[in-house]
Amino acid sequence: MKDSGSQAPNTGHKIGVLAGIAAYNEARYVGSIVLQARQYADEVIVVDDGSTDNTARVAELAGATIIRHDENRGKGTAIQSILAEAKKRNPDVLVLLDADSQHDPNEIPVLIKPISEGFDLVIGSREAQKDKTPRYRRIGQKVLLRSTRLASKTNISDSESGFRALSPKAINKLELKASGFAVESEMITRAADKNLKITEVPISNIYTKDGSTLNPIRHGIDVLSRVIVMISQRRPLFFFGLAGGILLVIGLIIGIRVINIVATKGDLAIGSTILTTLFIIAGISSIFTGIILNALNRRK
Repeated sequence: MKDSGSQAPNTGHKIGVLAGIAAYNEARYVGSIVLQARQYADEVIVVDDGSTDNTARVAELAGATIIRHDENRGKGTAIQSILAEAKKRNPDVLVLLDADSQHDPNEIPVLIKPISEGFDLVIGSREAQKDKTPRYRRIGQKVLLRSTRLASKTNISDSESGFRALSPKAINKLELKASGFAVESEMITRAADKNLKITEVPISNIYTKDGSTLNPIRHGIDVLSRVIVMISQRRPLFFFGLAGGILLVIGLIIGIRVINIVATKGDLAIGSTILTTLFIIAGISSIFTGIILNALNRRK
């Protein structure tokens, strides 16, 4: 199904700052975000990701260029549409921000400054004001952060922040695949793979209770599962080696118990013996899988 929407006018001059906003049923906030972003951006693109309310109409009235998805495809796909439009316009900077009023467009100048200093991906970090986020969300964010660090081998402090700035180099080199909210972690990982220069700047942590309609637990599990897949693909030796090591340890623990029963009672616990064998075989297989995949990765 093709995207439909208005196209940017041919102004005959290069765009300086392009702002991109992925929006799904955000009619309440998107108009204000667009108006504020237009103070700092030469053009604001809103990707209406199959909204059932009047998100597109409000954004258009506020002065945004609208790209419409005929159905809800997920934030990652919306970000991919923004990147595709950015490649056509070739801006000096692409700014990504969310439509739910949890980012302050007035901080765009601070966010884009490192691009002029040679950085390719700038992430707005909420770490300094993390106490404003509910505790249960902070726990989930910490788990996702650790997982993203493992996948990308970076030391980012806020991997889930959607407030970002990209250089022309990043716009052209990043090829994203994630369709959902794992796109934030994927962007960091792929940027690291491409040897793009990544940095962070502090931003305000604005938490609105009605800013998201997503179940935070389901959302977190979905993102974590996709990040785990990225870890297995990019660091197979670590992933499969760790899994294999755990299986081996479990197998050895059960095996020691089997030996102890044989030594003290003279009986062979058949069930435990089978479990020991299965865990040890699975552990060794996992380790060798990691070694083989790691060797294949190095050849790429």
